[in-house]
Amino acid sequence: MSTSRVLGLAPHLFVQDVEGALAFYRKAFGAVELFRNRLPTGVILFVELAVGEARLLVSEEIPQLNALAPPTVGGCPMLLTLETEDPDDLARRAVFAGAEVEAPVEELFFGERYGRVRDPFGHRWALTTKRELFTPEDIDARAPREV
Repeated sequence: MSTSRVLGLAPHLFVQDVEGALAFYRKAFGAVELFRNRLPTGVILFVELAVGEARLLVSEEIPQLNALAPPTVGGCPMLLTLETEDPDDLARRAVFAGAEVEAPVEELFFGERYGRVRDPFGHRWALTTKRELFTPEDIDARAPREV
């Protein structure tokens, strides 16, 4: 068994407009730029952002490195989850900054206030806060029978 220990996890997003994405993440989620790394050609290799206590990397789309943005691949196959004290406020800020609502924020059967938005660059975000803690049996009993 390995003795290596995971020290963190930071999603790395590829976009077609880094400066636009950085402006959106600042306005919508309060992101703060920590570090910027450019290739000798001037292409932004990545920008490291702090989003609350989490880290997020944002890079320009570079097809020759297979670093492709959601519009290039036909959408985003993953969902980034932001836990927040006020998902309603975060959703309003995201929409004001240019996001589209995928699912409005509402109380859900598994004990969270939860909603989803898609940012202008194609990335999908769940905005959530835990309201109640339920057992798996409680959640199963409360779950809708049709999906």
